[in-house]
Amino acid sequence: MKIAKTLGAVLLGLLALYGFGRFFFSQIGRPRAPELAGVIAAPPPDYHVVDRGAMTPGQAAEELRGLILARPQPSKIGIKFESGGSVVYWLADMGADVLEERAAGAAGTRVQTVWHGHVLDRLQWARTHGDPSAPGLPAPERKNLYH
Repeated sequence: MKIAKTLGAVLLGLLALYGFGRFFFSQIGRPRAPELAGVIAAPPPDYHVVDRGAMTPGQAAEELRGLILARPQPSKIGIKFESGGSVVYWLADMGADVLEERAAGAAGTRVQTVWHGHVLDRLQWARTHGDPSAPGLPAPERKNLYH
């Protein structure tokens, strides 16, 4: 009789441990949603955006510069690319002479960076330096899109 009670308690404990383990691993193994409801990493609807997949910022700058030069002015054109685990949009509003970056990091962080003025010069600089923050031009404005 004692053996049956002990065996029953051990089986009940193992069953509870199994259930907890399944629940625990189902929670940590669940893939993260690509977007949070309040902050979506997407371009505004009035931009013509091309998706180029994985590339360096220098390659993206060269590609975007070529797209701008091939379109009539003023235009709103952008490029979507992946770099270092982030999804990045570079959006050029040539009428306002503004370059905007919207970056969605692998951890879910959404950051917006805006450069005012000299879009083509900035992209020329970024071709070799990987960043549109060219010396002698106004510094960018950066903000976390969650705040």
